[in-house]
Amino acid sequence: MNTFPTLLKREFWEHKGGMLWAPVVVGGLMLGAGAASMFIGLAAKTGGIHVNGENIVIDGANISQATQTQMAEGLAFAIIPSMAPLAAVLAFVLLFYALGSLFDDRRDRSVLFWKSMPVSNTATVLSKLVSMALVAPLITALVGIVVATLVALLAALSLSAFGVSVFQELLTTGEFYLAPLAVLAVIPVYALWVLPSIAWCMAVSAWAKRAPFLWAVGTPVLAGILLSWQQAMFDRDLGADWFWENIVGRLFGSFLPGMWFAFSGNAERVDDFQPTEQSVFELVSMSYASLTSPSLWIGLAAAAALIAVAIRLRRWREDA
Repeated sequence: MNTFPTLLKREFWEHKGGMLWAPVVVGGLMLGAGAASMFIGLAAKTGGIHVNGENIVIDGANISQATQTQMAEGLAFAIIPSMAPLAAVLAFVLLFYALGSLFDDRRDRSVLFWKSMPVSNTATVLSKLVSMALVAPLITALVGIVVATLVALLAALSLSAFGVSVFQELLTTGEFYLAPLAVLAVIPVYALWVLPSIAWCMAVSAWAKRAPFLWAVGTPVLAGILLSWQQAMFDRDLGADWFWENIVGRLFGSFLPGMWFAFSGNAERVDDFQPTEQSVFELVSMSYASLTSPSLWIGLAAAAALIAVAIRLRRWREDA
């Protein structure tokens, strides 16, 4: 029996609620909001849009073809940022998944059963790591692609109610097909950037006897507060700003997809993006260019050490 795929399946079934149903539910709410917008658009077609007692009429005949093409390109490119709610869900799921990954089975003593199985601690820890860094983001990305694509189509249909013919333009623009591929392409980048954060939470999860959340989150936050207080008291630069940005921010901000642009210094360039096919390629290119950042490699070195600590702790710590 190939044990590692079996361990991955175990992780999925044990955390199916967070890995699958959480993004599905949020995605369903997003689709509901998109459908509501469509019906509002259809209602506005007949009754008009009333703002401050005035009726505002939108007529597609007054919008040039070039502008309608730009609107279609904007809708297609919006597939990427419209996944922000699902990205936030993924961040919270991974945070609490990692914090409970090696703590929960010690708390209910099921760790004794798993240790009796012919599976090494290393394989167990690595299966949890891969599930969090790759499997969960992939599932969220696939759900997000389906939801964001349908929302874009609903938005195009809503505009069609006003005679703005962007639906056909949307289906023929390259960004409509490139944007989902771009989301899938940056999953390995996300996995590498989030590894230190996952590793830190897993190490704390393997060590803490109770309340791993307080230890994992409270320790760096309290250290930052004390450092800022000392800096203010003695009016000296003790590196509090650096600590908040590179330790606290890096530890917990990396759970949010796309934060590698901020950590690699490219946030301003992303803000200037325009919805074109070239911008989609540039987004992916900049994501992979962030892999040259020293911050990434320092974080990966720390992640390797923390995972080794988590594996070693799991060998002898059996209660919580």
